[in-house]
Amino acid sequence: MSDNNWFVFQGNQQQGPFDTPKMSEMLTSKIIAQDAYIFKAGWKDWRPLEDCYAEIGVAAGGVLPSTPERRFSAPRATVQGRVIVHNNGQLIIGSGVNISSTGIFVETQEQLFTIGEKLKISIRIDGFSKAFNVFARVVRFNSDPRIPVGFGLTFESLDKNIGDEIERVVAAKLLASPNKAG
Repeated sequence: MSDNNWFVFQGNQQQGPFDTPKMSEMLTSKIIAQDAYIFKAGWKDWRPLEDCYAEIGVAAGGVLPSTPERRFSAPRATVQGRVIVHNNGQLIIGSGVNISSTGIFVETQEQLFTIGEKLKISIRIDGFSKAFNVFARVVRFNSDPRIPVGFGLTFESLDKNIGDEIERVVAAKLLASPNKAG
């Protein structure tokens, strides 16, 4: 029985589902680009390829170089609050599910936006001193009802003060729940 639950996002295109042996084969033959993102059913967000070797069962040593400036593996925390997402034409209001200094997952049933689309989001969530606005890019939409349904968004040009506040809130939530990774 295969586990067709892996997805790849590269070249502004989502591919999959693939089973684990196929993912391993694609990695070792370098079919998956170094800057690709990987998603597995059950995850809340896409992850950069270099964070996924162990789960796919491929040794990271020498397969693909790491990209240290990408911080997609930043710690994240579960949050509650309202998130307004729009592209100056369409608008949705969703709930924040989790946040990190690199992005947010917004729970919503409406699939109005496309992978790769740049959006403006207004975020008002518990634990922050005030609401903030930021541009973000859609990296995935989860429609599987077994986990939160909605958009995974990656922040673009996040203001340093906002990034610092996100990291403070994430750290506080992680300290409050040391056995939870958020």
